[in-house]
Amino acid sequence: MGQIQFDMLERDGRYISVPKGISMRPMIRSGQDAVVIEKLTDKPKRYDLVVYVRGSEQGVIHRVIHAHDDKYIICGDNCWQFEYVLPEQIKGIVTEYCRKGKWHDVNYLPYRLYVRIWVDLIFLKRPVFYIRDKIKQKLKR
Repeated sequence: MGQIQFDMLERDGRYISVPKGISMRPMIRSGQDAVVIEKLTDKPKRYDLVVYVRGSEQGVIHRVIHAHDDKYIICGDNCWQFEYVLPEQIKGIVTEYCRKGKWHDVNYLPYRLYVRIWVDLIFLKRPVFYIRDKIKQKLKR
């Protein structure tokens, strides 16, 4: 997402995006799945999939791991590094997703189970993903 999409989100209250990148795999497949992003109306909570601004205007979709009053700890489903995000950086929240041509609400039971398992087991996922990324770095040399 860029500034044009943020402007559309601000103006229309929602935006449909086909995300690019691998940080949200296996939940969101780059260029294949779509998401509905809605303008924030409430504070994001643990497990929410939010859109936040990284740098000057790059929009990133990642999951809330911990919510505090003054900051959020965010991480992509395919990542091990936490990012610390201020409330004013968060611009929207994912409310629906489309996978294999079928739309699902984020209250869809299989999605909620996936999210709970994925986030609650992050203490296991982080070291595994860290080692995976280090091996990939060594193989690229």
